[in-house]
Amino acid sequence: GTSATRRAFAFRARTAVGAGAMRIVSEAVSDAPGAKRARVDAADGATASTPPCISVLMPCRNAMPWLPDCVASVLAQEGLESDGGLELIVVDDSSTDGSREWLRDLAAALAEADAGRASDVSDAPPPFDDARSNRLDPKQGERPFIRPPVESRAEEEEEEKPRRDATRKAKSPFPRDRLETWEKEKFAPLRVADVVARRAPGNALRVLTVEAFGPSGQGLALNLAYRHARAPLIGEMESDDLRPPRCFLELKQALEANETWDGATSRVSLIGWDRPGMSRWIEWQNAQISPHEMATGRFLEIPALRGSGLFRRSAMERVAAEEEEEDENGGEDDEKQKQKEKAEPSRPYRDLWLVDGRVRDCAHDGDPDYARVGRTTHRPAGWWPVDADFWQRWFAKGLVAGKVPSALYFWRQYPAQSTRTHERCSLERLRKCKAHFLVAKGGPARGKAVQIWGTGETLAAWTRDLREALLSEWRREKKKDSFGPPLFFSRSGGEEERERLAAALVRAVEYKPGAPVSASALKKEDEASRVALETFRNLSGAGSEPPREATLAEPATTSESQKTSFTPTRLFAFGMAKARSKVARTFRGFDETSGEFWFVA
Repeated sequence: GTSATRRAFAFRARTAVGAGAMRIVSEAVSDAPGAKRARVDAADGATASTPPCISVLMPCRNAMPWLPDCVASVLAQEGLESDGGLELIVVDDSSTDGSREWLRDLAAALAEADAGRASDVSDAPPPFDDARSNRLDPKQGERPFIRPPVESRAEEEEEEKPRRDATRKAKSPFPRDRLETWEKEKFAPLRVADVVARRAPGNALRVLTVEAFGPSGQGLALNLAYRHARAPLIGEMESDDLRPPRCFLELKQALEANETWDGATSRVSLIGWDRPGMSRWIEWQNAQISPHEMATGRFLEIPALRGSGLFRRSAMERVAAEEEEEDENGGEDDEKQKQKEKAEPSRPYRDLWLVDGRVRDCAHDGDPDYARVGRTTHRPAGWWPVDADFWQRWFAKGLVAGKVPSALYFWRQYPAQSTRTHERCSLERLRKCKAHFLVAKGGPARGKAVQIWGTGETLAAWTRDLREALLSEWRREKKKDSFGPPLFFSRSGGEEERERLAAALVRAVEYKPGAPVSASALKKEDEASRVALETFRNLSGAGSEPPREATLAEPATTSESQKTSFTPTRLFAFGMAKARSKVARTFRGFDETSGEFWFVA
């Protein structure tokens, strides 16, 4: 599949400590009960009367030696000065390799330069963007990084390597050694003076720190940076990657030209460690250009690197918003608690981990255990990466993202990369994430009968995970009238009956791409799915008719017109492009635009 290079390794969570944060002003702000008060690390490089047009959020933990080049590439962004410039908000998360000290030194040097007490940077090397003469010809460079997908890992290396080289070594605004080196000991970081010299007019740096809450501080750092962001447009940056000099201007212009887009992303170019599996994945991702392709591709893989995007603040607020719940037993104290929660800062990011046998959101410093009134039904059924969680919630909210055809994000690869080493990035965890959002609110399988067409262990795994996700969703929804009201949970039979019904609603169909499927065979599968769905509606009272007794063997009567109009959600569990192409060409009535046919991997 597209995540073939991701391997699961055991990840030992660090002991949880209190969450702390501070502002880049004269006061320190405590953001959680028991949080440590931290001293101010840096002065704000921009004035409050001149808000930036873009805020870039960057979490950082032990990012040396890549950090200086990364920060320099963001501060060197051009074309934004007339609109207020760009602010880079770096939140250091417990670094022990000198990252935090380097950031403090840089902030001090930038403040000195802004105050007219310029440091001596006369011996600094030319800015990265002096290499503009080596850029791709604009007439030929609109699609420089996209290549036809590789169909098999067994493809001969001599056929694949030239394509990877063309993708990775296209002319860029960065010297080759900054792109190809992946061994830390061979990479010489920029000096503070170098970064000061590269800063474009109007751009500013803000530095904050946070202590990790639980095993990870990434989500907590992102939420803190978002809390301090002042711009109407929100970007992101990983602390070891690079951005070409006008990338944020291009993304901003893409949003201005596409008013229906809530976010604009870009294609990606890989730098550093050269591995064919990751190249195949990025080739697929770079091909997902239109909003429709990105939305329908999300159950195969994430359709864009989150870090490559620029998002409207209004969209980020929608991602952050949790649906309000009604608690029938809520009293006056509960109402006060709800009002208090509404006044809390927005948190668009979740950072889900399994800690002591329970899923915790380590990005929520106030309520990581989902213990508060109104949040208990939002507790996720599993744990998975921040980027996968973000994109699934994004599309579940009905938000729209597009992609510009240029490669505006340079993603550094190296063996110790978290994408390759963290257990929550494993294929199993990613599949559970997709299964959860397929049946959750806003998902295409929500409240529907599902057929999974596939073969072998892949089919078995998807069937198992989707049934488990459905049962988990019913348990969360048991107090509501929308999906699993009390009647369904108070009937005799209990969990065993619900498991039988979940098995009927999620049908596994053994199928190989291109194999003929007769009209009678398809009708038989659809009739079994229809019976299961109507049985569920009668058992739960979720339909328009009052609840009544029904069993899988004796479903309630349905009119012929209702039978004719019934359509299940069909999922095809095939990750390879060749297999998907066969399905699309040969499966009876296949129409990916209908919302009834989905590929999953």
